[in-house]
Amino acid sequence: MNLRLVVMLILVATAWYLWSGPVSAPLADDLAQAIAAPTGFDHRVSIAQAPLQNDLSPHRVIQVDDYRLALVADFQLEARVLGRKDYRRDPGARLSPIDLALGWGPMARPEILEHFDIHQRRRFYYWRTETFPIPRQEIIASSANMHMIPGNPAAFGALRRVRPGDAVRLRGYLVNVDRQDGWRWRTSMTRTDTGDGACELVLVTLVEVITDPAGM
Repeated sequence: MNLRLVVMLILVATAWYLWSGPVSAPLADDLAQAIAAPTGFDHRVSIAQAPLQNDLSPHRVIQVDDYRLALVADFQLEARVLGRKDYRRDPGARLSPIDLALGWGPMARPEILEHFDIHQRRRFYYWRTETFPIPRQEIIASSANMHMIPGNPAAFGALRRVRPGDAVRLRGYLVNVDRQDGWRWRTSMTRTDTGDGACELVLVTLVEVITDPAGM
């Protein structure tokens, strides 16, 4: 094998690793120092219901590296994982390496989900159905794509193990993010919006995978 071919193979292998290797959360340790992880969930959290959201005023602001995070709402939910997408190289990947498409209420029920094709790309979640087993507005109000910001190493480890079809509990905060270079990321504050800006940006402090969610 000639030297040129060896060099080319090394470069290809290195590029592949950088592009598709394991996701990382380099800020999880720093965030853990700024935000204490809770020990449990509100008793009202249910996969049969919409997420619990308690808007915060004034907003608590934390600074991590060159990111400024404003905590705008306490946020808890139980949901079915409709899809997962890892990001390594887009502008938000250093802060949020994992997106989860999540469904609750009717969009957590297997007999409803079997009618849908679901995929994610470019930080969006897409669904397609031929039969509309539930009305369009109910689909929108019962599912969302959410950008996960691991708030500590334990949360990141749990998020990395989550797979489509799992039922999960998540607790944390909806946040708005500003970076020193002017880059901004804003969270949705409602479950009924669509399109650009409709995704929730969640600083995740507690994750649990559940095997038998109540209400299903």
